[in-house]
Amino acid sequence: MKITVTRQAGTVIVTVSGRLSSAVADLFQDQLLAELEETPTALVVDFSGLRFITSAGLRTLIIAAKRARNDGYHVHLCGMADTIHEVFEVSGLLRIFVVHPSLEAGLAAAERGVAASTA
Repeated sequence: MKITVTRQAGTVIVTVSGRLSSAVADLFQDQLLAELEETPTALVVDFSGLRFITSAGLRTLIIAAKRARNDGYHVHLCGMADTIHEVFEVSGLLRIFVVHPSLEAGLAAAERGVAASTA
């Protein structure tokens, strides 16, 4: 798994690629939550390079979504492969995340403060 974090006008952009397995989920959680300490205006997670995710990775995203709700911003997920999207769909998690087909769409929606799913 590779994680890259950038910031753009108050938005934290996290790019995750490879396999988000149970073995690396704690690292992902630690890094993601550390980035949210300064309360961004939005969190955009780019999954365009992600090929596998376990329930431990999903748990981290749920924690981030709860923090976002409490702090008044949204979590935008984008660039999901069909297999990753299916995991979110089957688990019912598409109801709590804003999902976009691409990073560009996710960033544009984050700038507008969009809260409804667009996928």
